[in-house]
Amino acid sequence: MFEQPVRYVAQPPPGQLDDATLLATARERAAHLAEASKQLAGSLNPDRTLRRALHVTVPALADWAQLMMPTRTGVRYTAVRTDEPDRFVSVDGTRPVLGEISGHGRILATGRAELMHVLADGVVPESVAATVPAGELRDGVLGLRPADLLVLPLTARGTTFGTLTLARRAGRGFEPEDVTFAQELTGRIAVALDTARVYAEQAQVAEVLAASLRAPQLPETPGIAIGTRMRAALHAAEIGGDFFDVFGEPGDWSVLLGDVAGKGAEAAILTGQARHTARGAAFYDRRPAELLRVLNASLFSGASRVEPTTRFLTAICARVRTAPDGSLSVVLASAGHPHPLVVRRSGTVEEVPVKGLLCGALPIAQYVEVGVELAPGDMMVLFTDGVPDAIGPGGRFGLGRLSQLAAGYAGSGPHALAEAIDIAVAEYSGVGVGPTDDVAVLAFGGVRQ
Repeated sequence: MFEQPVRYVAQPPPGQLDDATLLATARERAAHLAEASKQLAGSLNPDRTLRRALHVTVPALADWAQLMMPTRTGVRYTAVRTDEPDRFVSVDGTRPVLGEISGHGRILATGRAELMHVLADGVVPESVAATVPAGELRDGVLGLRPADLLVLPLTARGTTFGTLTLARRAGRGFEPEDVTFAQELTGRIAVALDTARVYAEQAQVAEVLAASLRAPQLPETPGIAIGTRMRAALHAAEIGGDFFDVFGEPGDWSVLLGDVAGKGAEAAILTGQARHTARGAAFYDRRPAELLRVLNASLFSGASRVEPTTRFLTAICARVRTAPDGSLSVVLASAGHPHPLVVRRSGTVEEVPVKGLLCGALPIAQYVEVGVELAPGDMMVLFTDGVPDAIGPGGRFGLGRLSQLAAGYAGSGPHALAEAIDIAVAEYSGVGVGPTDDVAVLAFGGVRQ
């Protein structure tokens, strides 16, 4: 391997050092730096950026190149050589000891480049053994002997986090000008790799946090069937200010549905606080009015730490007790939320007039409970204001349309009812047009045991 001669971008032809040649070489280097910067800026994916970093060095700058990057458990070495530019070889290793006598540990500690020579005497130099892992990666370097090996630190934001190792075959070593050029290119590589690495870490943290803010997976609820639908106004975020939760134990369930003032991540943070507060309060008192009272106090006390436009929420809380025949006994309390609807099996739709002050407005609020009995086959549907307030050709979707739709799905089951409401609101607002407000629907009914 490595039999074809290569003229590197960073190296002028030997014996031709006139001003015109030096100027042409400088222009070539500048052009390569510009193109390399463009390639490196084209992705924030760490693996893709790493491959591009190696491609801008081989064969333009070296016959062989290796990147050492930190991982969660150690480091990873990835190398490529000029005769197989699309074949990347990776090896995992332990994290170098900072300040060690030779190798990456010293480079990481000092932040300085080191140039070494590899002789063709059949002996593996200590410098190579400390820099290149045994196996295919080291064989790639030894195949160039005699060769020059240049190890450069990857430094960004004041921290040296990895290394770039370049190897050139015999007679094509690194002149001082080549080292300077390599350092400049390595600086750009370091910034690109660090940016991609930081972006990936932040994206992972954001995804974990977003997952905790999305609608929870419903538990198994013997004796009660539950159907839910939720759509965020900001589709890209997949999270919003509407929320629901179901918790409790067989025979005695708590259902919570609410709507935070605002949209997006800021509102979603408050929904997480609301869900956790309600669950915590339920350990001491399962009454809906008490859960809303605690939730109101918690939101008001934390108002100074939350944006003013997202410190309020409306909510409806229900305590649902099941019976073997499929009937349900429901106790409701409301914090300024749209009235729930009862859909009787006969097709009659009733509005439950439960009222109360929205949560977070005052330090102390009292809530009144209302009881409703659901016979086998009856359903109750809870929804946020994104349903009746949806705008379409005829103005607001309104409670009239919602009641008429619900009556048509009497006896169909909570899953079908929730889905039908969500689809109807989406179609009314316009096909392909996102909702202007978050939408959440939760319907439930009894199941014979």
